[in-house]
Amino acid sequence: MKLEKGMIFCSRNPMMLGRAINGVQKFWSKDNKSKYSHSGVLIQGGDNAVSFEALWTNKTQDFFKAYRGTQVLIGRHKDMEYKTFAKGWKGVQHHLGKAYAGHRLLFFLIPPLAKYFNFGLAVCSEMTMKFLFKAGLAEAWKGWNPDDVADMIHNYKDWEIVYEGVLK
Repeated sequence: MKLEKGMIFCSRNPMMLGRAINGVQKFWSKDNKSKYSHSGVLIQGGDNAVSFEALWTNKTQDFFKAYRGTQVLIGRHKDMEYKTFAKGWKGVQHHLGKAYAGHRLLFFLIPPLAKYFNFGLAVCSEMTMKFLFKAGLAEAWKGWNPDDVADMIHNYKDWEIVYEGVLK
């Protein structure tokens, strides 16, 4: 598996928060499925891949160290290239180091609230989609949850699955 900057990923969190996120996502999901409860963007590829993601703070971290042994889905948009990545990263990097917008998770109990009461803040999946929006590869970013991101990777024609399984 060759990881590149600009790829996005979803991960499964079996802890209580992850299960709660999946429960809400499954309730609202069109396919009645939800496997992933988190998402992020790879800002450095290769064997030393680094992710940017909204956790308790918006931060970067060693992708393999953070997710080895975890169920992940990694996808790549067919038009992701250096200039596209640079536009996306420029559009979200100002969030780096800022506090996580966790209070917004409550809005996802009723998805239109998450979409329309955003105030410029983003949970993990919205940050992933904001990156793609700023890169010119998505039409919207507000109100997206990790299950939506996973469904996009699985089902949209411009996406390819790079890897899905337990990260080794």
